[in-house]
Amino acid sequence: MNIRKLFTILATGVVSLTTIVCFAGERIWLDTKINGKPAKICFDSASNVDALGPDALQKFGLKFIPAPPNKLSRGIMPGDTEVCSVSLNGNNFRTSFVVLDVPDYARQDIDFDGLIGWCTLKQSVMQIDAVGRNVTLLPKVPRQVIQWNQFSVITNFGILEVEVPHSNGSNGIITIDTGNSCGMMLPPHKWEQWKKRHPRSPITLDTSYSPEGGFVVQEETWADQIHIGSLVLTDVPIMEEISSTAAATRWGAKHDGTLGLAGLSRLDVVVDGKNSIVYFRAKTTPPPVYSHNRLGAIFMPTTTHTNQAVAKVVTVSPAYEAGVRNGDVLLQVDEIPVIGWDANWRSRFYKPAGTKVNLILQRDGTNFTTTATLRQILEPSVDKDK
Repeated sequence: MNIRKLFTILATGVVSLTTIVCFAGERIWLDTKINGKPAKICFDSASNVDALGPDALQKFGLKFIPAPPNKLSRGIMPGDTEVCSVSLNGNNFRTSFVVLDVPDYARQDIDFDGLIGWCTLKQSVMQIDAVGRNVTLLPKVPRQVIQWNQFSVITNFGILEVEVPHSNGSNGIITIDTGNSCGMMLPPHKWEQWKKRHPRSPITLDTSYSPEGGFVVQEETWADQIHIGSLVLTDVPIMEEISSTAAATRWGAKHDGTLGLAGLSRLDVVVDGKNSIVYFRAKTTPPPVYSHNRLGAIFMPTTTHTNQAVAKVVTVSPAYEAGVRNGDVLLQVDEIPVIGWDANWRSRFYKPAGTKVNLILQRDGTNFTTTATLRQILEPSVDKDK
Protein backbone atom coordinates (compact mmCIF):
# COMPACT_ATOMS: atom_id res chain seq x y z
CA MET A 1 0.00 0.00 0.00
CA ASN A 2 1.65 3.19 -1.18
CA ILE A 3 1.28 6.75 0.04
CA ARG A 4 0.56 9.52 -2.42
CA LYS A 5 2.69 12.62 -2.65
CA LEU A 6 0.61 15.62 -3.54
CA PHE A 7 2.26 18.36 -5.57
CA THR A 8 0.60 21.69 -4.87
CA ILE A 9 1.42 24.33 -7.44
CA LEU A 10 1.16 27.90 -6.26
CA ALA A 11 -0.60 30.48 -8.42
CA THR A 12 2.58 32.52 -8.74
CA GLY A 13 4.08 29.79 -10.88
CA VAL A 14 6.25 28.52 -8.03
CA VAL A 15 6.20 24.84 -7.21
CA SER A 16 6.07 23.56 -3.65
CA LEU A 17 5.89 19.98 -2.51
CA THR A 18 3.17 19.02 -0.07
CA THR A 19 2.80 15.52 1.26
CA ILE A 20 -0.64 14.28 2.20
CA VAL A 21 -1.22 10.81 3.57
CA CYS A 22 -3.72 8.92 1.44
CA PHE A 23 -3.93 5.91 -0.82
CA ALA A 24 -2.17 5.90 -4.15
CA GLY A 25 -5.27 4.86 -6.12
CA GLU A 26 -7.03 8.02 -5.05
CA ARG A 27 -6.22 10.22 -8.00
CA ILE A 28 -7.53 10.80 -11.48
CA TRP A 29 -5.44 9.12 -14.16
CA LEU A 30 -5.00 10.34 -17.73
CA ASP A 31 -4.27 8.21 -20.78
CA THR A 32 -0.84 9.68 -21.52
CA LYS A 33 2.27 8.88 -23.52
CA ILE A 34 5.53 10.84 -23.45
CA ASN A 35 7.83 10.38 -26.44
CA GLY A 36 5.68 7.40 -27.40
CA LYS A 37 6.05 5.62 -24.05
CA PRO A 38 3.08 5.04 -21.70
CA ALA A 39 3.26 7.40 -18.74
CA LYS A 40 1.55 7.22 -15.36
CA ILE A 41 0.18 10.74 -15.22
CA CYS A 42 -2.55 12.16 -12.99
CA PHE A 43 -4.72 15.24 -13.44
CA ASP A 44 -4.23 17.95 -10.82
CA SER A 45 -6.64 20.84 -11.38
CA ALA A 46 -4.93 22.85 -8.61
CA SER A 47 -1.62 22.85 -10.50
CA ASN A 48 -0.78 25.65 -12.91
CA VAL A 49 1.99 23.69 -14.62
CA ASP A 50 2.64 20.21 -15.98
CA ALA A 51 5.29 18.49 -13.91
CA LEU A 52 7.41 15.34 -13.78
CA GLY A 53 9.20 13.74 -10.90
CA PRO A 54 13.01 13.60 -11.22
CA ASP A 55 13.04 9.85 -11.84
CA ALA A 56 10.88 10.26 -14.96
CA LEU A 57 13.67 11.97 -16.90
CA GLN A 58 15.60 8.78 -17.56
CA LYS A 59 12.42 6.77 -18.13
CA PHE A 60 11.37 8.98 -21.05
CA GLY A 61 14.86 9.92 -22.27
CA LEU A 62 14.45 13.60 -21.51
CA LYS A 63 17.22 16.16 -21.14
CA PHE A 64 17.15 18.39 -18.09
CA ILE A 65 17.47 22.17 -18.45
CA PRO A 66 18.49 23.75 -15.12
CA ALA A 67 16.69 26.86 -13.92
CA PRO A 68 18.69 30.07 -13.41
CA PRO A 69 20.32 30.17 -9.95
CA ASN A 70 18.14 33.09 -8.83
CA LYS A 71 15.02 30.96 -9.25
CA LEU A 72 16.18 28.12 -7.02
CA SER A 73 15.17 27.61 -3.40
CA ARG A 74 14.32 24.68 -1.20
CA GLY A 75 11.44 22.67 -2.67
CA ILE A 76 11.19 24.85 -5.76
CA MET A 77 11.58 23.72 -9.35
CA PRO A 78 15.21 23.00 -10.20
CA GLY A 79 14.49 23.23 -13.92
CA ASP A 80 12.52 21.95 -16.88
CA THR A 81 12.66 19.17 -19.43
CA GLU A 82 13.40 19.70 -23.08
CA VAL A 83 10.36 19.95 -25.35
CA CYS A 84 8.88 16.49 -25.91
CA SER A 85 5.96 14.79 -27.64
CA VAL A 86 2.89 14.15 -25.50
CA SER A 87 -0.26 12.18 -26.29
CA LEU A 88 -3.10 13.00 -23.88
CA ASN A 89 -6.36 11.09 -24.26
CA GLY A 90 -5.58 10.75 -27.96
CA ASN A 91 -4.64 14.41 -28.50
CA ASN A 92 -1.05 15.03 -29.59
CA PHE A 93 1.04 18.09 -28.79
CA ARG A 94 4.55 19.15 -27.84
CA THR A 95 5.48 20.70 -24.51
CA SER A 96 8.03 20.73 -21.73
CA PHE A 97 7.54 19.80 -18.08
CA VAL A 98 8.64 21.37 -14.85
CA VAL A 99 10.94 19.00 -12.95
CA LEU A 100 10.07 18.79 -9.27
CA ASP A 101 12.70 18.99 -6.57
CA VAL A 102 11.65 15.94 -4.55
CA PRO A 103 13.46 15.13 -1.29
CA ASP A 104 15.09 11.70 -1.12
CA TYR A 105 12.73 10.57 1.66
CA ALA A 106 9.74 11.25 -0.59
CA ARG A 107 10.93 9.58 -3.78
CA GLN A 108 10.41 6.05 -2.49
CA ASP A 109 6.69 6.67 -2.10
CA ILE A 110 5.96 8.32 -5.45
CA ASP A 111 4.03 5.85 -7.58
CA PHE A 112 3.47 8.08 -10.62
CA ASP A 113 5.56 9.83 -13.25
CA GLY A 114 4.02 13.27 -13.00
CA LEU A 115 0.93 15.40 -13.40
CA ILE A 116 -0.97 17.46 -15.92
CA GLY A 117 -2.24 20.76 -14.57
CA TRP A 118 -5.31 22.85 -15.23
CA CYS A 119 -3.67 25.11 -17.86
CA THR A 120 -3.27 22.24 -20.31
CA LEU A 121 -6.97 21.29 -20.14
CA LYS A 122 -8.60 24.64 -19.38
CA GLN A 123 -10.04 25.03 -22.89
CA SER A 124 -11.65 21.59 -22.77
CA VAL A 125 -15.14 20.39 -21.96
CA MET A 126 -14.76 17.53 -19.52
CA GLN A 127 -16.73 15.31 -17.18
CA ILE A 128 -14.91 14.57 -13.93
CA ASP A 129 -15.84 11.23 -12.38
CA ALA A 130 -14.27 11.28 -8.92
CA VAL A 131 -15.71 7.86 -8.05
CA GLY A 132 -14.41 6.14 -11.18
CA ARG A 133 -11.22 8.27 -11.04
CA ASN A 134 -11.30 9.38 -14.65
CA VAL A 135 -11.83 12.39 -16.90
CA THR A 136 -13.83 12.19 -20.11
CA LEU A 137 -13.25 14.89 -22.72
CA LEU A 138 -16.53 15.87 -24.41
CA PRO A 139 -17.18 17.64 -27.74
CA LYS A 140 -19.70 19.92 -26.00
CA VAL A 141 -21.76 20.23 -22.82
CA PRO A 142 -24.61 17.66 -22.89
CA ARG A 143 -28.03 19.30 -23.13
CA GLN A 144 -29.31 17.86 -19.84
CA VAL A 145 -26.28 19.18 -17.95
CA ILE A 146 -27.29 22.79 -18.64
CA GLN A 147 -30.09 22.34 -16.07
CA TRP A 148 -27.59 21.67 -13.25
CA ASN A 149 -26.28 24.29 -10.85
CA GLN A 150 -23.79 26.59 -12.58
CA PHE A 151 -20.74 28.32 -11.13
CA SER A 152 -18.36 30.72 -12.87
CA VAL A 153 -14.70 29.76 -13.28
CA ILE A 154 -12.09 32.29 -12.19
CA THR A 155 -9.89 32.84 -15.25
CA ASN A 156 -7.18 35.12 -13.85
CA PHE A 157 -5.08 32.27 -12.46
CA GLY A 158 -3.80 28.96 -13.72
CA ILE A 159 -5.75 26.68 -11.38
CA LEU A 160 -9.41 25.63 -11.34
CA GLU A 161 -11.31 27.96 -9.00
CA VAL A 162 -15.01 28.83 -9.02
CA GLU A 163 -17.15 31.63 -7.63
CA VAL A 164 -19.82 30.50 -5.17
CA PRO A 165 -22.71 32.90 -4.41
CA HIS A 166 -23.57 33.59 -0.76
CA SER A 167 -26.95 34.53 0.68
CA ASN A 168 -25.73 38.04 1.52
CA GLY A 169 -25.05 38.79 -2.13
CA SER A 170 -21.28 38.31 -1.99
CA ASN A 171 -19.27 35.60 -3.74
CA GLY A 172 -16.79 33.19 -2.20
CA ILE A 173 -14.03 31.29 -4.00
CA ILE A 174 -13.56 27.51 -3.93
CA THR A 175 -10.47 25.76 -5.30
CA ILE A 176 -11.24 22.47 -7.07
CA ASP A 177 -8.31 20.14 -6.50
CA THR A 178 -8.39 16.79 -8.31
CA GLY A 179 -4.90 16.07 -6.97
CA ASN A 180 -6.16 15.93 -3.39
CA SER A 181 -8.07 13.00 -1.89
CA CYS A 182 -9.81 15.07 0.80
CA GLY A 183 -13.47 16.02 0.91
CA MET A 184 -13.79 19.72 1.72
CA MET A 185 -10.90 21.62 3.28
CA LEU A 186 -12.09 24.61 5.33
CA PRO A 187 -9.99 27.69 6.17
CA PRO A 188 -9.00 27.71 9.87
CA HIS A 189 -11.66 30.20 11.04
CA LYS A 190 -14.45 28.30 9.26
CA TRP A 191 -13.09 25.03 10.62
CA GLU A 192 -13.26 26.36 14.17
CA GLN A 193 -16.82 27.57 13.56
CA TRP A 194 -17.78 24.10 12.36
CA LYS A 195 -16.29 22.41 15.41
CA LYS A 196 -18.15 24.74 17.79
CA ARG A 197 -21.45 23.92 16.07
CA HIS A 198 -20.70 20.17 16.05
CA PRO A 199 -18.85 19.40 19.31
CA ARG A 200 -19.65 15.67 19.19
CA SER A 201 -18.32 15.02 15.69
CA PRO A 202 -15.59 12.33 15.75
CA ILE A 203 -12.16 13.62 14.76
CA THR A 204 -9.05 11.99 13.38
CA LEU A 205 -5.72 13.52 12.41
CA ASP A 206 -3.67 13.83 9.26
CA THR A 207 -0.41 15.55 8.52
CA SER A 208 1.14 17.32 5.57
CA TYR A 209 4.62 18.54 4.82
CA SER A 210 5.98 21.34 2.69
CA PRO A 211 9.60 22.47 2.44
CA GLU A 212 8.51 26.00 3.31
CA GLY A 213 6.34 25.22 6.34
CA GLY A 214 7.57 21.84 7.57
CA PHE A 215 5.11 19.40 9.15
CA VAL A 216 1.57 20.52 9.94
CA VAL A 217 -1.11 18.58 11.84
CA GLN A 218 -4.61 18.72 10.33
CA GLU A 219 -7.86 17.66 11.98
CA GLU A 220 -10.48 15.82 9.94
CA THR A 221 -14.12 14.96 10.64
CA TRP A 222 -17.35 14.06 8.83
CA ALA A 223 -20.19 16.33 7.72
CA ASP A 224 -23.60 14.84 7.06
CA GLN A 225 -24.38 18.14 5.37
CA ILE A 226 -22.40 21.33 4.85
CA HIS A 227 -23.26 24.55 3.02
CA ILE A 228 -20.49 26.40 1.20
CA GLY A 229 -22.45 29.39 0.03
CA SER A 230 -25.02 28.03 -2.42
CA LEU A 231 -23.12 24.75 -2.81
CA VAL A 232 -24.51 21.99 -0.59
CA LEU A 233 -22.49 18.83 0.09
CA THR A 234 -23.84 15.77 1.90
CA ASP A 235 -21.97 12.88 3.50
CA VAL A 236 -18.51 14.30 2.98
CA PRO A 237 -15.29 14.35 5.05
CA ILE A 238 -14.10 17.82 5.94
CA MET A 239 -10.64 18.88 7.03
CA GLU A 240 -8.85 21.90 8.39
CA GLU A 241 -6.96 23.65 5.61
CA ILE A 242 -3.42 24.91 5.98
CA SER A 243 -3.68 28.68 6.39
CA SER A 244 -0.70 29.38 4.17
CA THR A 245 -2.15 27.86 0.98
CA ALA A 246 -1.80 29.96 -2.15
CA ALA A 247 -5.58 30.34 -2.52
CA ALA A 248 -6.03 31.47 1.08
CA THR A 249 -3.27 34.01 0.67
CA ARG A 250 -4.63 35.25 -2.63
CA TRP A 251 -8.32 35.54 -1.72
CA GLY A 252 -8.25 36.20 2.00
CA ALA A 253 -11.74 36.17 3.55
CA LYS A 254 -13.31 35.31 0.19
CA HIS A 255 -11.60 31.91 0.18
CA ASP A 256 -14.23 29.31 1.11
CA GLY A 257 -11.92 26.31 0.98
CA THR A 258 -10.72 23.50 -1.29
CA LEU A 259 -12.87 20.75 -2.78
CA GLY A 260 -10.98 17.46 -3.21
CA LEU A 261 -11.82 14.07 -4.69
CA ALA A 262 -13.96 12.82 -1.80
CA GLY A 263 -16.04 16.00 -2.08
CA LEU A 264 -16.24 15.75 -5.86
CA SER A 265 -17.43 12.14 -5.47
CA ARG A 266 -20.64 13.57 -3.96
CA LEU A 267 -21.29 15.56 -7.13
CA ASP A 268 -21.78 15.02 -10.82
CA VAL A 269 -19.34 17.45 -12.41
CA VAL A 270 -18.97 18.84 -15.92
CA VAL A 271 -16.45 21.61 -16.63
CA ASP A 272 -16.92 23.85 -19.66
CA GLY A 273 -13.50 25.42 -19.81
CA LYS A 274 -14.23 27.19 -23.10
CA ASN A 275 -17.04 29.20 -21.50
CA SER A 276 -15.62 29.24 -17.94
CA ILE A 277 -18.53 27.39 -16.32
CA VAL A 278 -18.61 24.44 -13.93
CA TYR A 279 -21.84 22.44 -13.66
CA PHE A 280 -22.61 20.61 -10.40
CA ARG A 281 -25.42 18.20 -9.51
CA ALA A 282 -25.61 16.70 -6.03
CA LYS A 283 -25.65 12.90 -5.76
CA THR A 284 -28.18 11.10 -3.57
CA THR A 285 -26.44 7.72 -3.58
CA PRO A 286 -24.63 6.53 -0.41
CA PRO A 287 -21.03 7.76 -0.21
CA PRO A 288 -18.17 5.35 -0.86
CA VAL A 289 -16.10 4.24 2.14
CA TYR A 290 -13.59 6.98 2.82
CA SER A 291 -9.95 6.03 3.37
CA HIS A 292 -8.65 7.87 6.43
CA ASN A 293 -6.43 7.55 9.50
CA ARG A 294 -8.36 4.97 11.52
CA LEU A 295 -5.86 5.08 14.39
CA GLY A 296 -6.70 8.64 15.45
CA ALA A 297 -3.03 9.55 16.00
CA ILE A 298 -0.20 10.82 13.86
CA PHE A 299 3.56 10.58 14.41
CA MET A 300 5.91 13.18 13.01
CA PRO A 301 9.13 15.07 13.75
CA THR A 302 8.98 18.11 16.01
CA THR A 303 11.30 21.06 16.48
CA THR A 304 12.88 19.31 19.47
CA HIS A 305 12.78 15.75 18.05
CA THR A 306 13.68 16.31 14.42
CA ASN A 307 14.63 12.70 13.67
CA GLN A 308 11.85 10.95 15.57
CA ALA A 309 8.18 10.16 14.98
CA VAL A 310 6.44 11.87 17.90
CA ALA A 311 2.78 11.20 18.72
CA LYS A 312 -0.16 13.57 18.65
CA VAL A 313 -3.34 11.77 19.70
CA VAL A 314 -7.08 12.40 19.65
CA THR A 315 -8.53 11.61 23.08
CA VAL A 316 -11.45 9.56 21.74
CA SER A 317 -9.58 7.27 19.37
CA PRO A 318 -8.19 3.74 19.03
CA ALA A 319 -4.69 5.09 19.73
CA TYR A 320 -5.73 6.78 22.98
CA GLU A 321 -7.65 3.68 24.07
CA ALA A 322 -4.48 1.64 23.46
CA GLY A 323 -2.54 3.92 25.81
CA VAL A 324 -0.76 6.13 23.30
CA ARG A 325 -0.28 9.70 24.53
CA ASN A 326 1.00 12.98 23.12
CA GLY A 327 4.79 13.01 23.02
CA ASP A 328 5.30 9.24 22.82
CA VAL A 329 8.00 8.31 20.31
CA LEU A 330 7.08 5.59 17.82
CA LEU A 331 9.79 2.93 17.38
CA GLN A 332 8.05 0.16 15.46
CA VAL A 333 4.73 -0.58 13.70
CA ASP A 334 4.02 -4.32 13.45
CA GLU A 335 7.35 -5.65 12.16
CA ILE A 336 8.46 -2.38 10.57
CA PRO A 337 11.07 -0.28 12.42
CA VAL A 338 10.38 3.44 12.34
CA ILE A 339 13.58 5.05 11.14
CA GLY A 340 12.05 7.86 9.08
CA TRP A 341 8.77 9.26 7.78
CA ASP A 342 8.13 6.13 5.74
CA ALA A 343 5.05 5.05 3.79
CA ASN A 344 5.32 1.42 4.85
CA TRP A 345 4.47 2.00 8.50
CA ARG A 346 2.19 5.02 8.00
CA SER A 347 -0.05 3.09 5.63
CA ARG A 348 -0.87 0.60 8.42
CA PHE A 349 -3.09 3.23 10.07
CA TYR A 350 -5.29 3.36 6.95
CA LYS A 351 -6.10 -0.33 6.86
CA PRO A 352 -9.75 -1.49 7.27
CA ALA A 353 -11.62 -1.15 10.54
CA GLY A 354 -10.96 -4.10 12.85
CA THR A 355 -7.29 -4.41 11.85
CA LYS A 356 -5.00 -4.79 14.87
CA VAL A 357 -1.80 -2.74 14.74
CA ASN A 358 1.08 -3.56 17.08
CA LEU A 359 3.08 -0.55 18.26
CA ILE A 360 6.36 -0.21 20.12
CA LEU A 361 6.79 3.24 21.65
CA GLN A 362 9.04 5.07 24.02
CA ARG A 363 7.97 7.39 26.86
CA ASP A 364 10.43 9.12 29.16
CA GLY A 365 13.21 6.81 27.99
CA THR A 366 11.23 3.59 28.61
CA ASN A 367 9.97 1.36 25.79
CA PHE A 368 6.51 -0.19 25.89
CA THR A 369 4.33 -2.26 23.56
CA THR A 370 0.62 -1.92 22.85
CA THR A 371 -1.96 -3.03 20.28
CA ALA A 372 -4.56 -0.72 18.76
CA THR A 373 -7.66 -1.90 16.93
CA LEU A 374 -8.48 0.40 14.03
CA ARG A 375 -11.97 1.85 13.84
CA GLN A 376 -14.05 3.57 11.15
CA ILE A 377 -13.90 7.10 12.55
CA LEU A 378 -15.28 9.03 9.58
CA GLU A 379 -18.63 7.84 8.30
CA PRO A 380 -22.25 9.04 8.01
CA SER A 381 -24.15 9.42 11.27
CA VAL A 382 -26.84 6.87 12.10
CA ASP A 383 -29.03 9.65 13.49
CA LYS A 384 -28.06 12.63 11.35
CA ASP A 385 -28.05 16.03 13.04
CA LYS A 386 -27.90 18.55 10.24
